[in-house]
This record gives sequence, structure tokens and C-alpha cells, in this order.
Amino acid sequence: MNRRRSKPLTALFAAVLLLGGCAETISGTASPVPGHRPVPAKAAPCSLLSTEHADALALKLPGVETKGNKAQLVPPMCLLSERDDSPRGVSLSITHSVDIPLNDFYAGARPGEKFGIGGFTWTRYASPLGPTACSLSTELGPSSFVELGSETQTGAPEATACDLALAAAPAIASRLPGGEPDPKIVAPPGQKKPEPSGPLLQVDPCALLKPDEAAKLAIAPGTPIAPAELANPEDKGCSWKDSDGDKGQRPLTVTLFLATAVADVAGLEGTPEEIDLGGRKWTVRFEATARYCTAALPTSGTSTVKVSSGHWDDETKACDLLRAALPTVIAALPAGS
Repeated sequence: MNRRRSKPLTALFAAVLLLGGCAETISGTASPVPGHRPVPAKAAPCSLLSTEHADALALKLPGVETKGNKAQLVPPMCLLSERDDSPRGVSLSITHSVDIPLNDFYAGARPGEKFGIGGFTWTRYASPLGPTACSLSTELGPSSFVELGSETQTGAPEATACDLALAAAPAIASRLPGGEPDPKIVAPPGQKKPEPSGPLLQVDPCALLKPDEAAKLAIAPGTPIAPAELANPEDKGCSWKDSDGDKGQRPLTVTLFLATAVADVAGLEGTPEEIDLGGRKWTVRFEATARYCTAALPTSGTSTVKVSSGHWDDETKACDLLRAALPTVIAALPAGS
């Protein structure tokens, strides 16, 4: 279901070790030390994200916490990895210092872009992991600060590296003395699995190709696919068996992904061919090695129709049944899908 691969989680831990002496200088002006806010007496980075906010950001609890090492300018840190159901999620690191000055931690590097969030000024510093990683900090006192670390989602532009850190900043601020309470937390696109929605919610996939229509294609009436055989619990599917057993034609399958963008649907492999059928743009793919053919239609930004079939013996026939069935399937889809 989820084919993305994040950077190893240990990379974010390693970044903390590197920041003390290897921070890269970027343009900007130094931020003044905040006023007389109370500073927590003990660093507890994993306590800075509530269960509610972690859920809103699709992050796993409990986080993995390290104790830190003051002599090495390494504060305690908490790492929260993305949930397994996150479409393109990434991890979040929370570093909390109560006895190391921020400038010492960043080895004198100059600050870059600033953001006013949750009653604090957050500043981005260059990360030793490069431009696809984000280090976002707020100074709490002369020897106290919080730093949030995130990275770009797989395939996303470098400019999105701070998206998760910025989304988490209001939540972290609300747990700090003087922070704005009760923030509304919205996860970046792709971080949190969307709720099922759209015109496919009420569609019975087996009704997209009626028994008499299936008979004209020499396939059996459709039978629902068991939920355990589908990628996600909210998905729905139907299969129309062929009439020649384990040879020749393979079954036709229609799957409705109710909360999955087309880019995150598994099994769409092969050279893409875009075709316009009934005013809808489908992408048909043929995978020669498997003699398998798929067609996908995004019905919204977070829902997809997938049709698939193939041929066990003859790759030249792999897409024949699928192409023959598509017009009928399309005609049965609800308006607006």
C-alpha cells in the first residue's frame, strides 16, 4: 500500500550530533533573546506533543527519547516517526535544551527565515543533512531553546522541508510557558491519511458492470472482494472471473480507493498512456513482464478508481478485456467522479 521510503530515522538523531559544530551559515539577522518567560527546569522533549496533536500530525506515540550530553552540546531529543497509514509522511524530531545556549548549539551560524507562531519567534537554520531537511528553533532564554526537525516527503520539492515542523510548531508552543493555548493543528498534505469522501462513497463496484454486460465480455457476474484482500479498510472492490481457469484471460477487477490519491495507489506499473473516455482522463499502463494491464482514474484529490486485468499467456492480449470493459464501467460511475 505504501511504497514511500523515508530517510533512516537515525539520520535525524545524527543531525543533532552534527549541529553543534557543523552548522552551515545562511543569511539573516540574529534574533534577540526573548523576555522573561519562565523556562522549564527540566528538558522533556517527548512531553511537548500531546496525544491529540500527534494524531492530528499522523505521528506515532510514544516517541523515542535520548538523554543528551551537555559536554557535547547535545540536548535531549525526541523522535516521532510517521504512522504506517501516512501516504507520504515523514518524521518529526523535537530537541529541548534547558542548559545549552542556542548559539552554541548552532556553532555561531547566523539565522535565516523567521516565523511568528504560537506566541514565539521560530527561526530556520541550515541543517547538516542538506536542503531537504529543516531545523526550526525558538529561543526560550539565554540557555534554553526548542528545535523542531523535519524533511521533505519523497519526491517533494526542497522548499517543503519545513512543512511538518511549521505544522507542529503551534502544538509545541502551546505546551511551553507563555504559548498560545488550544491551537488548531493541520497536517501538511500527504502527512495524514484523508478521510473517505467523494462520489465513490455510495458506489457498489459490482454494479459498474452488470451480469448481462459481463456475459457479453465472456466473464462471470461480479463478486465482491473480501476486505482482507484490499489495501485499505475503507476500499471497495469487485472481481469478474474469466471462463478459462488458470490459463489465458485473467479476471477483471475494479477497486475503489476512497481515501487514496492516484499517486499513492500501489500496482500502477508500466508505461503510462493517457486516454480520454467519456470526458474522463484515464491512465492505462501495460506491464509486459507480468502480462498485466491497469487503468486508473482520479475522481478527486484523495480518491481513485482502478481497473485491472491481464493475460497469462499472451502479452498482446493483456489489455483487451480491460479496454473492452472500460466504456461500460465509465458510464456507470456517478456524475462528478
